[in-house]
Amino acid sequence: MKGLLKNKPAGNQLLIMVSIALVGVFIIGSLFGTIILTAITGIKPTELMDMNKLDFTKPGVITYIRGLQVAQFFGLFLVPSLLCAWLFSTNSRKYLGLNKPHGLSHWVIGIMVMILAIPFVQWLGEINQAIQFPSGMAKWMRAKEDSANKTVMALLTRRTPVDLVLNLVLIAGLAAVGEELLFRGVAQRLLIRLFKSPWPGIIVAAFIFSALHMQFYGFLPRFVLGILLGAVYWYSGSLWTAILAHFVYDALLIVMAYFNPTLVNAENTVKMSSIALTAAFSFILVSLAVNWMIKHSGTHYDNVYKEDRLPDLEDRS
Repeated sequence: MKGLLKNKPAGNQLLIMVSIALVGVFIIGSLFGTIILTAITGIKPTELMDMNKLDFTKPGVITYIRGLQVAQFFGLFLVPSLLCAWLFSTNSRKYLGLNKPHGLSHWVIGIMVMILAIPFVQWLGEINQAIQFPSGMAKWMRAKEDSANKTVMALLTRRTPVDLVLNLVLIAGLAAVGEELLFRGVAQRLLIRLFKSPWPGIIVAAFIFSALHMQFYGFLPRFVLGILLGAVYWYSGSLWTAILAHFVYDALLIVMAYFNPTLVNAENTVKMSSIALTAAFSFILVSLAVNWMIKHSGTHYDNVYKEDRLPDLEDRS
């Protein structure tokens, strides 16, 4: 069974990945979310359908939300990623890029890329917020944004050390591991193989990564972050580098919000006064860091996809 679908075309494997993720969300999300969490907290799933009416001070609500984060991690990210790696290869660890990076310096540069990008990403966020959409579409998009923001804000505004640790683990940690496994470890790998070129695959994977968050007023910054994480992974040769960089970025914002609550406003955006000049300087530094990774990369397309190419019809001339 291991490697059973290894020689399927990348497009087919991509559809299989989506199907597995949807099934994982339905089975694990439904089982854990509606049965176990309701039994533990006494909160019914219907109470979370309208975040505008949800009372976050009600006992059990925060526990339920955190439980859903765990369910999503397993159902949408971890289990589908591991299953795809098992079906699409005979070496799951290598397939997912869970190797050491090409050099120790890639750990540092990968983290630097994400931290240096903060002003530029914040500037993009301001531009994104200013985009005018048709009124009907804007109302729907804003409702999605507000729903997600209320949930995250309810978690970030809790003020105990235990809450800080839980936020670091459940928001930063699970997102870094889960999202990188699925979007970079599997989806980006398949898309690069589909396009037979790294950058189109990195960009499309980042687009999907941002779009599936269903937060359209934060689409541009998340899209750029996805591109940077994809580049960090590809050119470092290790998904661990992207996971660490992703975690440090999210953790930094969480810690900043914890020690300085005024950074989080009603829309749950972190205000860092990113003017255009600062954003331009940020963009230059990030470009230099990514360029360094490209020049010092040992990643080669033929080596990464050597096993995939054997009898694959999509690679025949």
